[in-house]
Amino acid sequence: MNLSEASLKMFKLGGAEIALHYDQSLNDQLEDMMAQQLDDREPDAEPVPIADFLQDAIKTRLELQLPYYDRWSEALALCIDPQVAPKATSQFAHLIDDIWFYAGDESANFNWYTRRATVAAVYGLTELYMLQDTSPSHAETWAFLNRRITDLAALAENRIELEKQLESSGDLMKAAFIIAKNMLGSK
Repeated sequence: MNLSEASLKMFKLGGAEIALHYDQSLNDQLEDMMAQQLDDREPDAEPVPIADFLQDAIKTRLELQLPYYDRWSEALALCIDPQVAPKATSQFAHLIDDIWFYAGDESANFNWYTRRATVAAVYGLTELYMLQDTSPSHAETWAFLNRRITDLAALAENRIELEKQLESSGDLMKAAFIIAKNMLGSK
C-alpha cells in the first residue's frame, strides 16, 4: 500500500490494523455474496452440494484478495504478531463459521468443531499454496483446492460408512450380551 510512516502511526497497530480491516472487509463481502445466493435460490431448488459450496466459497474469498496478492504475504506476517493474532484468529474463525452457516450446517455436536477445523485447514493450506503459485490465473491453486475438497468429501463418506459399521457392531454386541444374559439366566 506504500503508506508513509506518519500514516501508519495513525493506527494503533500500524500496518497490521490496516491488514485486519481489509481482511474483515473481504470477509464481509463474501458473507454478503453468500447471503445473496441464499436469497436468490428458488425455494424448491435442490441444495448446492456441500463440497461444491465450500469450494466456491473458499475460491471466491481468495479471489477477493487478488488486488493485493503481491503484498498478501506481508499482511499475513503482520497478523502473527502477538498483539494482532487474537483479532486475526477471531476474524478467521468467523469467516469459517460464516461459510458453514451458509452451507446449511446445523450441527450441534462434535461435528460442529471438526467441520470448521477441516475447512479452516483447507482454506489455510490453499491460501499458502496460492502465495507461491505462479501459474496463469492461479490454475494450480484452484486444482489444489479441488483436490483438498475431494479429499474432504471422501473423508466424510468414509466416516459415514465407519459409523454404520460401528452401529452394526454395536447391535451385534448388544445381541451377544442379551444371549449371554439369557443363557446365564440373568434378568
